[in-house]
Amino acid sequence: MNAVIEDYIAWCLDRPGVSRNVESADARIHYLEWPGPPQAPTVILLHGFIGHAHWWDFVAPALAEDYRVIALDLSGMGDSGHRAAYPLEVRAQEVSGAIRQLCSGPIILVGHSFGGRCAILTAQAHAELVRQLIVIDSRVSFPEPGRQRVFAGNTAIGKKRYTDFAHAKSRFRLMPDEPGVHPTILDHISGHSLKQDGDAWVWKFDGAVLERGPKPEISDARALPLLTMPMDYVCGEASLVVNREHALQVAATAPKSRGPIVIPHAHHHLPIGQPVALTSVLRALLAVRR
Repeated sequence: MNAVIEDYIAWCLDRPGVSRNVESADARIHYLEWPGPPQAPTVILLHGFIGHAHWWDFVAPALAEDYRVIALDLSGMGDSGHRAAYPLEVRAQEVSGAIRQLCSGPIILVGHSFGGRCAILTAQAHAELVRQLIVIDSRVSFPEPGRQRVFAGNTAIGKKRYTDFAHAKSRFRLMPDEPGVHPTILDHISGHSLKQDGDAWVWKFDGAVLERGPKPEISDARALPLLTMPMDYVCGEASLVVNREHALQVAATAPKSRGPIVIPHAHHHLPIGQPVALTSVLRALLAVRR
């Protein structure tokens, strides 16, 4: 393996986020925090579907050189509390509630995949809280008759029980599948996807998050043209979730957008598949005052 990548992974693992909790929208929301320099602007990171805050463990430490960085676990995922149901509207409520409690001024909101959709909804509904929005390889719900849904998460579906932690980790799969993810990163992500339940290991996410609820009053597609803050749209050149046509449509729909900013040879799961390239792009986007 490339020694530079090995060194970067080790550097990130030596700088873990501090684990904390906040109550928001009637649920306990777990988050990881990298404090950053004093008085630094705050960047909030949102993970993808049935993911968790640790997906950002190889991006957040580098961003924290210049920013206060917070990675949230959305409810029903990671180490956050569960709900009876998970309508899409609740995501904007819990993210905005966390921002109000944890931050003193408008923040920079970054979302990957499903987290990008949640970020769009939050930024539209609570524009006073978000000064800049960055959406990463998110498929916005534009009307696309006949299109088959591509599941963007992992295939650890259902509450299977495993007596052995190592065997449980070996069952973790990315969906869509993605070549080239460093084995240390994959092992780290899969390990943080599990919890002990009695004498067995189970996946952390709540099975209820997989259930399709009613259509939201305002979708991310309808929220996109209503955004008032600058938005950057980043995607992977080889993503199976977002093709070039869709990326162009997303970037063209938001009024103050840049993009698509395409990372060469990158697939969908950018925070773990291309953490160095993604971090470089994010640093550049955050450094430019708009």
